[in-house]
Amino acid sequence: MLQSVVRFSEDAAALEKTLRGLQGFVTIAVGLAQSQEDIDFWLKLRSQFALGRRYFRLLKWHPCWKNASSAAGNPDFGSLRRTLEVIKFGFLGMYFFLEMFTITNALGATNYEWGPRVQMEANKCWFYSISVSIFLCLYTWLMPEPLPEQSNGKAEHISRGEKADTATSDTPTAASTTKTAKSWAPDPKFKTQLLIDFSDVVVPGAAVGWIPVGPITVGIASTISTFTTGRQIWNRVQQSAIQP
Repeated sequence: MLQSVVRFSEDAAALEKTLRGLQGFVTIAVGLAQSQEDIDFWLKLRSQFALGRRYFRLLKWHPCWKNASSAAGNPDFGSLRRTLEVIKFGFLGMYFFLEMFTITNALGATNYEWGPRVQMEANKCWFYSISVSIFLCLYTWLMPEPLPEQSNGKAEHISRGEKADTATSDTPTAASTTKTAKSWAPDPKFKTQLLIDFSDVVVPGAAVGWIPVGPITVGIASTISTFTTGRQIWNRVQQSAIQP
């Protein structure tokens, strides 16, 4: 168990999520604090956890825009999905890019007046990105891409009459019915992504004033998202360790 924890701590994404989880708990503590002294203490601690996370995403705008560029040229995506992918990663990259210019204010080294305004616009871009991600997830779930037909590698000899009967038959087979039912069945990965997105959207929404909730709700939503993504990172790290 200790070795698993050590492997998890050596992963950059895992460290960032650990700090985010601590930040979520502290945000809840801000909402539960009774005295101004306690509130100031928890706010200061939250700002330190938030500052630590920013080092991990300082240049994260580059892979986001790279993903947007790759999605724009992906022939496997339909036009709508391609557009949504580009918008999603485009706004997410803009969030990281704008936030990069406010890190000196967060460090306390500068006090630029335009810093809070830029941070506000960055949070709006983050909100837009998550909103598009939710729509994209629903679209991909409800309108799945057609899968290519697979064969077992053996030659199939069917007469013309049999082909014609098969093509003109209006009676659904058991296999086709099962396939249709499976296509509308909720895929666990979509449910997980929707849980993450709906939890994450509360954070920038509350920051810009579009979702009127308090710090307790923000902290709970952030914690749910963090533990869900953290579990995925944990599984990835442990699986990569046992693979030869």
